[in-house]
Amino acid sequence: MSGPSFEALKRFFENNAAARKATNPLHRDARVGLELASGPAHFTMQTGAPQVLDGPAESPDFTLILPDGAVSHITALESDDVGEFGVEFFKLVLSRAPETKVRIRVQATTARLLSNGYLGVLAVGGAKVGWWLLKNGVRNPKAAIDRLRGK
Repeated sequence: MSGPSFEALKRFFENNAAARKATNPLHRDARVGLELASGPAHFTMQTGAPQVLDGPAESPDFTLILPDGAVSHITALESDDVGEFGVEFFKLVLSRAPETKVRIRVQATTARLLSNGYLGVLAVGGAKVGWWLLKNGVRNPKAAIDRLRGK
């Protein structure tokens, strides 16, 4: 499979300094399904480095449904600030516009999400992400996970 969003995400995770820094805390077992306009793909840390690969993820921790507009927005940001990327990502999660709205389907248990390092990704985003989440009603990491689950 190929397509503009797949290629943009592949380049982004392989070459963008902020993306590489943000994914550094992730365990090699971290797997994220990606539902793109051109078909399924997945993100993995299996080799110890972030990779976007063709095809569906096997037993993903969660799946991101990413319209092309959301992928274009995130991958076009010119910053090395992980916090800036984090805030922009969460803005897309809250977006009401179908062309940019990111939807998340959490499949893993909270324990598996924590053991695979996703809390560390939030921490790398620092105070910028923390304050933005607080301002938007997310008081702690469990509340963030519950909100993503739709609770």
